[in-house]
Amino acid sequence: MLGYLYPITTYLGLYNIGTNLTLLFQMQTYSLAVSFIGLIFDVLLLIFIVVACLLIYSLLLISVETKTFEIAVMRLVGLNKGGLISLIMTQAALFVIPAVVVGFIFSVPSIWFIYSMLFTEDLGYMPSILPGWYASIQALIIGIFIPLLSSIVPIKRAISKNLTDALNTQRSAKSAGLLVTFTDNDSNNLIPYILFGSITVLFGISIYYFLPLGLLTMNIGMVLGIFIAILMGMLLGLTLFVTNLQSFIEILQVYVFFFWERKSMRALLRKNLIAHKSTNKMTSIIYALTLGCVIFLCVSLNLLIKSIDNLSVNLPGSDIVVTDYQN
Repeated sequence: MLGYLYPITTYLGLYNIGTNLTLLFQMQTYSLAVSFIGLIFDVLLLIFIVVACLLIYSLLLISVETKTFEIAVMRLVGLNKGGLISLIMTQAALFVIPAVVVGFIFSVPSIWFIYSMLFTEDLGYMPSILPGWYASIQALIIGIFIPLLSSIVPIKRAISKNLTDALNTQRSAKSAGLLVTFTDNDSNNLIPYILFGSITVLFGISIYYFLPLGLLTMNIGMVLGIFIAILMGMLLGLTLFVTNLQSFIEILQVYVFFFWERKSMRALLRKNLIAHKSTNKMTSIIYALTLGCVIFLCVSLNLLIKSIDNLSVNLPGSDIVVTDYQN
């Protein structure tokens, strides 16, 4: 629009003229809603990536635990670490490749349906229904990143297993006991704490710097991004808080839902919960993140719909508006 306006004002010369871009002002009002929609989809994309990584991680870990004997036999006949890593990576890729192919196939009719609702023949414009190159490259990168990240811990678990214990079929893979090892002067144990602390410190510094910067420069997109980041931090923090209360909630549920059972049965249930503590923790994290994603989506869309309704009420009630500008 400005590209059409500038040649006209330049051609008229140095006359005292004024321009009123009413349509541009109305589009600027809706640009906030469009940027908010973009931020919502970015947050949903991030949450879906985390949930997908956790799901594939759980499936790979279960596969490694249930196929301990088969993996031990393959290692016994000459399978090296590189072959074992390739085996687990191939299994992780088989979870992602069908999803990527199906996503590209169904993206075309989905885009066509959305565009048919937004663009009509009266507008004289219909964008392409094929996914853009940026979206295609982003989907491929995410499809490669998810199996790589999800297979790190299962690979380490499969490589670290003792061959003698893995070939012993009489021994249970699950153990109800807890083994605690104390090591001194081991810097490897500090790496996760240092990494998590550094990420949280950078997150706090970025909020304290970019939030005032966005308010001073009137950058609404930056301000909305900071608030979305704060909401994401609250979601992850509440998820970790609920995960830390897992043992207490499990014990409470045993006494509430099985109060009629004998004491020995309740003790057996508690031992089974302790034996499957890691698996239950992963399930609770996936469930909490998915539930938080659904609640966030519902609240954000309702807020966006109400904001658009309020903007529509403030618009003129007719197609043609006549105004009188007086100097």
